[in-house]
Amino acid sequence: MISPRAQTRQIGRAALERSLRAAIGEGTLTHGWILAGPEGAGKATLAYRIARALLEPSALSDAQSLDMPETAKAFRHIAAEAHPDLFVAERLYDEKKGRRQAEITVETIRKLTNFLNRTASGGGARVAIVDTADDMNRNAANALLKALEEPPEGATLLLLSSAPGRLLPTIRSRCRRLTMSPIGDDEIKQLLIEEGVGAEDASNITAHARGRPGYAMMLAAGEGGEAIKLAHGYLQAAQKGADLSRIIAGVSGKAGDARWPVFRDTVITSLSDASRTAAMQGAAHGFANAGAGDLLEAWQAVTTLVGRGEALNLDRGQLLEAAAFDLRLALKHRAA
Repeated sequence: MISPRAQTRQIGRAALERSLRAAIGEGTLTHGWILAGPEGAGKATLAYRIARALLEPSALSDAQSLDMPETAKAFRHIAAEAHPDLFVAERLYDEKKGRRQAEITVETIRKLTNFLNRTASGGGARVAIVDTADDMNRNAANALLKALEEPPEGATLLLLSSAPGRLLPTIRSRCRRLTMSPIGDDEIKQLLIEEGVGAEDASNITAHARGRPGYAMMLAAGEGGEAIKLAHGYLQAAQKGADLSRIIAGVSGKAGDARWPVFRDTVITSLSDASRTAAMQGAAHGFANAGAGDLLEAWQAVTTLVGRGEALNLDRGQLLEAAAFDLRLALKHRAA
């Protein structure tokens, strides 16, 4: 999967990019921005496109977008994580624990502030990206306020957030907000097909992505397509009391670890969506004769059981067999 740093295009944001491109050309771009949207909406991709445009505006391909050729200096340096006028604040990697830290610390934000107060290497813009602002602890958030209250000339801060309402009100008040709305399914499916994903997997992944192109690409790059197929098969088999061994094998072992989060979320989301559809239309595809109340009960039972099972690290096979029994019971089917 291509990193947002090196992504050459962004779908579904043409109007937004035209507006940003005009502001950059006129030199009227606000110094502080919150790029808001769910995980996988394309926030990081847009942030790096804005950064490239600010750091080398002369390399932009046209006056209508933030497109830039891969050969441009800013593009190459940012893709290589080597641009001297770009600072990315994120959770640091803990070598001892083998994973990223839980928070963005105040020390990282102090480095960001020092960076913004330095003279740009090219004498022009400096850009800082906080990925994501949701990860900042309280001290880090307070430290960021200084940079937002007294921004150095030529400095731009891009704060990525999946939950902007949880950010400090003082941070929100000092930034302009861009909300990354869902992208149309047709555009996402076409993107996946152009990236070499088969038509069936592209359709399944698109439906699961819910307008988030970045999330769709992440699913396509991993085990997402297979996980979604297994989840749909599980729901059908569970209703009938059919054998689940093939499905259980598919979410077990090393490959199963990669598939499990998408499999689990697809099962739970499918039940929730079916309940909503049945309430509005009287029936839901794939759940014959099940009413909205039955589907809601099934969703609650499966969600609760899966949550408890994961907390206790139960065997996935036993967990899925038990969830299938609860699902049939809620949908008024007899357990086989």
